[in-house]
Amino acid sequence: MTTDTTTDTTTDTSTGATTGSTASPTLAAVRARGRLRVGVSTGIKGLSWTDEQGVRRGLDVDTARAVAAAVLGDADAVDYVELTPEQRMPSLADGSIDLLSCNATWTLTRECGAGAVFLPTTAYDGGAFMVKKSTGITEAAQLAGRKLAVLGGTSSAASLDAYYGPQGLEVTAVPFDTPAEALAAYADDSVDGYVCDRIVLAGERTRIGDPDDHVILEETISNEPMGPAVRDDDPAWLRINRWVFFALVAAEAEGLTAAGVAAGTPSALLDRQAGLGAAAGLPATWIQDAVGQVGNYGEIYDRNLGDASGLGIPRGLNDLWLRGGLIYAPPLA
Repeated sequence: MTTDTTTDTTTDTSTGATTGSTASPTLAAVRARGRLRVGVSTGIKGLSWTDEQGVRRGLDVDTARAVAAAVLGDADAVDYVELTPEQRMPSLADGSIDLLSCNATWTLTRECGAGAVFLPTTAYDGGAFMVKKSTGITEAAQLAGRKLAVLGGTSSAASLDAYYGPQGLEVTAVPFDTPAEALAAYADDSVDGYVCDRIVLAGERTRIGDPDDHVILEETISNEPMGPAVRDDDPAWLRINRWVFFALVAAEAEGLTAAGVAAGTPSALLDRQAGLGAAAGLPATWIQDAVGQVGNYGEIYDRNLGDASGLGIPRGLNDLWLRGGLIYAPPLA
């Protein structure tokens, strides 16, 4: 779908948001329907999945909820569209979704060949191997000549070629449409291992019997900067999504939490939010709504991937730059 931007400066009387010099047709459509359409995975614990109570959870889900809170004032005003890896980019390109938040790796070919543009990286990750402990396999070289489950439409098969090829070794990548299908094949020994992003495997390991019966090998075979994406024909919508995420990061750096918003804790970030958001067409309370309803980046990470999630994945590269990580926000003013 191709959209046209219009240049004007208006005020949305329902939200109090000034659209700035360039209006976003995607934002206008989202506000008109009162819902944000978001492409998510078919179910990956920690990133985007549905819990036993039927509630959508995950880092990718909360990233999208923060956008809905910022632009609509309601983090729950989201329609989720489950997509396989093969469906992700086409669904974004044809306008079926407004935002893709689906553990997609940022690559040049996806940006240049799929009509997409990526937002800031929300999770730095890498390709890894999961095997049954009973196999006695302790390193990736021992998997040479074996069959490994991968998700079709992802970069895992190419990463395996790049990793094993220079060593003169080969493996057989067996593609599956969904994580559930790949996990089932791994469980019944149709394949000898499961290859995916390390964060994905940490979640999958908890969904198959006793997690202690499975091990994620130490080797990391690729760099996987994962993040949301939008169509490349609406730069104003790109800016809105980009700065909502940066606001979550800036809130963590300042120490502003969801509880702090509810308690009315003094915040320099909230004091400036109306002026900061006006040029982007965001409501006067956009940061308050996003952080207050969803939390800052650290809170989102901890409840979905960190200790509070049961996965216990260390922040590592996904920590703030203040603590040696790669996550930081450019100055908001």
